Amino acid sequence: MTTLSELKLMYQEDQLVEAVIEPVIVEDSWIVEFRHVRGGLVLLTDLKGGEVKYRDLEAASKSALAVGFSQVRINE
Repeated sequence: MTTLSELKLMYQEDQLVEAVIEPVIVEDSWIVEFRHVRGGLVLLTDLKGGEVKYRDLEAASKSALAVGFSQVRINE
């Protein structure tokens, strides 16, 4: 489970190197992931541990930018 506030802290501690938005084709939505300095991806989740899904790219981008990044990579 990695909530937005936890991701902000990780960013401030220089643990994250990139924000990535990925499509969830089956559900026609988007998820936000962050590349960790040690490799691998950290997924934005809700308080229950489920992945946060966005209906539009703009909302997903706003969440990724809220962590602290100035740009976001979008995989389409």
